[in-house]
Amino acid sequence: MTAASAGLHVGCAAICLVWAVLVLLAGRGRGAMLPAGLCLVTAAWAAAVALAPDTPLDGPAGVLEILRTGAWLLLLTTLSRRLGGTRATFFVRRFEMAGAVLVLLALALLLPGLAGALVLPTLGSPALLMRLALVLLVILLAENLWRNANESAAWHVNLPCIALGGLAAFDVLLYADAALSQAFSATLLDARAALTALAMPLLAVAAVRDRRWRRNPALSRDVVFHGATLVVVGTFLLGMGATSEALRQLHAGWGRTAQVSLIAGGIMTLAVALASRSVRSRVRRLVVDHFFSVRYDYRREWLRCVAALSAPDSGAAAPVRAIRAIADAVDSPAGVLLLRSLSRKGEADLRWAGSWNLPAAPLVLLPGHPFLAALAAENNVLVLDAEATAGGLHAAYGPLWLAVPLCHHSEGLLGVVALSPPRAPFPLDEEVFELLQTLGREVAMFLAERQAATNLADSRRVTDYAKRFAFVAHDVKTVSSQLTLLLANAEDHLQDPEFQADMLLTVRAAASRIDTLIERLRSDGEGESGRAPPAVPEMTTTVPFERLHALARGRAHPVQVEGGGFPPERIAMRPDQFDAVATHLLDNAAEASPPDVPVRVSLRREGGHVVVEIADRGTGMSPEFIRDELFRPLRTTKPKGNGIGAWQARELLRQAGGELEVLSRPGRGTTMRLLLPAAAEAQAVAAHGAALSVARA
Repeated sequence: MTAASAGLHVGCAAICLVWAVLVLLAGRGRGAMLPAGLCLVTAAWAAAVALAPDTPLDGPAGVLEILRTGAWLLLLTTLSRRLGGTRATFFVRRFEMAGAVLVLLALALLLPGLAGALVLPTLGSPALLMRLALVLLVILLAENLWRNANESAAWHVNLPCIALGGLAAFDVLLYADAALSQAFSATLLDARAALTALAMPLLAVAAVRDRRWRRNPALSRDVVFHGATLVVVGTFLLGMGATSEALRQLHAGWGRTAQVSLIAGGIMTLAVALASRSVRSRVRRLVVDHFFSVRYDYRREWLRCVAALSAPDSGAAAPVRAIRAIADAVDSPAGVLLLRSLSRKGEADLRWAGSWNLPAAPLVLLPGHPFLAALAAENNVLVLDAEATAGGLHAAYGPLWLAVPLCHHSEGLLGVVALSPPRAPFPLDEEVFELLQTLGREVAMFLAERQAATNLADSRRVTDYAKRFAFVAHDVKTVSSQLTLLLANAEDHLQDPEFQADMLLTVRAAASRIDTLIERLRSDGEGESGRAPPAVPEMTTTVPFERLHALARGRAHPVQVEGGGFPPERIAMRPDQFDAVATHLLDNAAEASPPDVPVRVSLRREGGHVVVEIADRGTGMSPEFIRDELFRPLRTTKPKGNGIGAWQARELLRQAGGELEVLSRPGRGTTMRLLLPAAAEAQAVAAHGAALSVARA
């Protein structure tokens, strides 16, 4: 025997061992021990032949061959007892006694000095006769069990009888050929390994069929799938090898070329088949599903759905993920998502929202369309097998197979996912429909939450824009007051050259202020839109001492700025924002103070902040008013006020990282304390935050 023969027997042993493990996992109690033991004995026989390929019929290989045949006989007699009842006891007992005698005699003839009878096998060889009689007994018992089994029992015994009876019949052919030719055929000896490897799965399927054994083994579906794939691939390679060997034996000039071409083409075909999802789907439908009592591994399906819906948008768009979350459950390669139009209430239509592996053809199904009527009538997964029902869908996207409704617990029908036919024939049953309905509800919640998040983001943008508009309106009011005062004084001082110069400065400053406000209204407000700032934002700084002196000059009410020896500290705030805050607070302080009492402004440094205090000697405010009314937008106690100034001042300070505190008592005046972030500390904090973000990424 050659190395190829040894390889065949090694493969046979591995396959038998795998099936033994599967039968043990699928079996329950003692009922699974016998078929598993038969597979193990057969695996041991194949391994012994692989270890001693020159002596496949005597020595350990010969002993295990006899025990293997005895195990076949034992399994058939056990089935006969189980299915035949007490009437078959006498009949089975005779077979058991005859089998035991033949096994013992065959083993005895393997003793030293007697095994040589197989070297030149003839019809008179006792060793050959014992083995021939033993396999004939197996054939006889298998044939009787097949014929005498009633209709309900035949389903359980057909496969064992075919597998074991076929192997025994092949051994009869081997021994008969050896007796006629006085030599054992190497081809037939090698073929026994291949035939045994093909027959063992039949025993495993028979074990799964037995009602006393459970059909839901504790093994992974992936293990079954890959195991079945290995068996199919191995069978294919064996067939390719046999065909190529037959071509080589033709001794024709093209024999070797045909052999090489066939092997290369077979490998290419195998690679294409393994890479094809259609082939994999057919293997799952034809093999894997039969090992389990339910069609799906629901834990795996749930994790797959969650992973698909929670994936980032950078990988696939949300509509594509929604389609795939449903399509993958039924092995569909394509689909289209139709969502209810939010612009119409009551009679909602369906509009195209996304496609996966289908044309992106916008489609609108108006109320009254047959598809919507059928969907409302069924209230379930709809099989699209009628052209009248889904004519518009078929025309736009090609043949479609299923329509899965997306039902939300509070919104009702949000949309539909229409799926293309599967890669391999996919039988539909109640379990499939229930899973699709569950996935449809999960996808509906995903889409509803995503739409709610989008609406919330849009609402925040509108709110941010309204906030910026309110700030701008308040600042426009301030500019308008300045221009009004300028016009009032122009009637008396228009001819004064100094007044003309001041008027030009005021108008130029007002125009610049209005341009700044318009630009601010167009922008996102730097943090007001809810978007995250850049990792290290470009910081704009202001010198508050200089700005306060500039704002104090030219005011009608005197303003006293203290802190002349204060260093020119910079704060992390834009000049226009600081000016808006300071101008509003100075105006309020001037309005509250007596005409001859100046507003006092002081600056100092406290830790990482610059503190600016604007104090007046007005009537003051109660703690309740400060807590409940002062910072509420659109609430004011002034006849011409709009209730935006204090709220705007605090919001601008908070956006810059500062705060506005109010110190006031009735009759004692008010001090507005501005805590402004120092530029150096703010820049260090921003750099540290950017470094942390990079480290987390």
